[in-house]
Amino acid sequence: MNQHIIYACGLLVGINLYGVIYAFLVTKYKLLNNKKIQTRNISYETFLSRLPLFTFNVLVLILFNVIGIYFFREYFIRDFISVPWMIVEILFVLLIDDLFFYFLHRGMHQNKYIYKKIHKIHHRANTPIPLEYIYVHPLEWMSGIPGPFLGMVIIGGISFESYLIYLIIRNVHEIHIHSGVKSSKLHKIIPFYGTNEHHDAHHAKRDGNYASTFVFWDLLFKTRLK
Repeated sequence: MNQHIIYACGLLVGINLYGVIYAFLVTKYKLLNNKKIQTRNISYETFLSRLPLFTFNVLVLILFNVIGIYFFREYFIRDFISVPWMIVEILFVLLIDDLFFYFLHRGMHQNKYIYKKIHKIHHRANTPIPLEYIYVHPLEWMSGIPGPFLGMVIIGGISFESYLIYLIIRNVHEIHIHSGVKSSKLHKIIPFYGTNEHHDAHHAKRDGNYASTFVFWDLLFKTRLK
């Protein structure tokens, strides 16, 4: 169990360090400026102003992972079965998580009070930078926690290996769709996978494109921006 905690925490530290370095290079040295989705440049001072809330949220996120693995692992972690089943576990949890996120995110925009008091913090970024994926009111990302765990419980638990891969896919994808940089060609060939352009349009226009990982939720519920 202690090893599991170390692996999960180390992974989250590494992923978020990547997000910080990416945001630093984008704002300080204008990395990939020729591949930006929007023409507006975000200042290095903006990057610095985002760091306190970002750091607080990451530290609390890591603490929640420690508590979750230590006290509740029996409810969502089980033994590894096989690689094909691991793929099923990961895809299923991503699917349920994103469906939960879609309605949570859409609700935060439709409820003007919640938008003003909570979600508006995240939308200070009309042109996002990588670390802004978790530049949010703490109650916002905490309210999204039930999503993946609902998926894990429905499927009868997932292996710890599946959990780590889920963390990588979910968090790295969030960093990339908030990067403000055009999606890679590889990214675009995965069917219905949320591109950087899809989420960047949400930040620019705000009304629509509520899904994160799978864009078919916006197609299904008719909230895709044109």
